[in-house]
Amino acid sequence: MIAPAILPEDYRDWNCIHAAPYGRPPLRASLMNWAWLLPTRVLNRRRGPFAIQKNNTTREFEYPWAFASADLQPGMRVVEIGGSLSGFQFVLSQSGCKVINIDPGMEAVGVGWPCDESSIKKLNSLFRTDVELRNTVISRAGIPDASIDRFFSISVLEHLPEDDLNDVLIHAYRCLKPGGLFIMTVDLFLNLRPFTDRVANEYGINQDISSFLRPAPFELLKGKRSELYGFDDFDFRRILANVEKFFIGSYPALVQCVILRKPAL
Repeated sequence: MIAPAILPEDYRDWNCIHAAPYGRPPLRASLMNWAWLLPTRVLNRRRGPFAIQKNNTTREFEYPWAFASADLQPGMRVVEIGGSLSGFQFVLSQSGCKVINIDPGMEAVGVGWPCDESSIKKLNSLFRTDVELRNTVISRAGIPDASIDRFFSISVLEHLPEDDLNDVLIHAYRCLKPGGLFIMTVDLFLNLRPFTDRVANEYGINQDISSFLRPAPFELLKGKRSELYGFDDFDFRRILANVEKFFIGSYPALVQCVILRKPAL
């Protein structure tokens, strides 16, 4: 499906609880007459894990949708693909999950911190979490077969070349337990093909979701084929004719939401 324009009330509540997707603002000047008494780390913790890395406005839907769709239980082993320094991985850890962030590492957008073990260690200490970073790609991450309950990919796949896409799907399937879920959001840019003649922008391309799913025998558990680019049922003219019904990010993109399931034994 494509994220709707109207945010469900429980998603608004989730964002409020976790200060997602931007973090809490700095304290107002009127409060600073006493705030100086607090340690800096206390003030930073108050702002929350989503204050670290900038996000497109579409994350207002993506994060609560992904969390609510996962049916998480404490102790589950979960992987976030390309989590960088995003707050989502820390919320997963605060919820009792064993979290691995697989990210080859680069400067996090708008932060200036590298996505490396030192940064993750500092953030774990700040937010009282235990996220493990594997500073590599999924094919080299050393994740055992059938050991993971949930995979997450939040607006990452549109950035990846075809070979990396294939690796993500193949290894996610290998690593998931039978019945495990792969929960993903994929940007659908309104300034790229099929809506225009432009092929790529500074953030990536519009991926053919149908082709992406072919390398592994996942079940498409959730995702309307008529709203997933690449499927025969997808019609960009219908999308444009109903564009006011969809959530449009501050950068002009819609959000395709997909849940895959590894068949149970």
